Amino acid sequence: MTVSSPHELHTPEARPALRTLLTRVIGIEGPIHEELLVQRAREAWGVGRAGSRIRDNVRDVVRGLVRSGKVGVDGLFLDVAGREELSARVPGEGDAVRKAAYIAPAERQLALYELAAECPGMSQDELVRHTGEFFGWRRMGRDIRAFLDSDIDELLGQGRLKEADGQITAVG
Repeated sequence: MTVSSPHELHTPEARPALRTLLTRVIGIEGPIHEELLVQRAREAWGVGRAGSRIRDNVRDVVRGLVRSGKVGVDGLFLDVAGREELSARVPGEGDAVRKAAYIAPAERQLALYELAAECPGMSQDELVRHTGEFFGWRRMGRDIRAFLDSDIDELLGQGRLKEADGQITAVG
């Protein structure tokens, strides 16, 4: 998406166009990490990097969207308030692969749950590997492994996954 605004991204005068852009991006990509939202604004304006003034302007607009009730916040992730259905998204053709930290825990957990439901009886290592492939990660570094192991622990704790004899299955 591109924005044709006569105002520079860091200025208060850019906020109406920025509000429109952020609302659209959150609607399409939500839940989206706030860092990716800043990146989308920067790209739409054709700005090379986002300094503190740009980041502050984006945060001010996001706060307004949250106050208006249009956007909800969950930690560092923003989404359309009251979104009914979450989906785990694979990178599309030509899309950059998102870092594990930029994927909302709820989205990672949904992918884990759905993969465990599709292929019951996988080991935790297999489930982690398949989830990594789902999100387009070519390597499974410690950071990715830590996120997914933590997500699996959360799902086990919620009773949405169960583990027996080293095999994980979805519940319900």
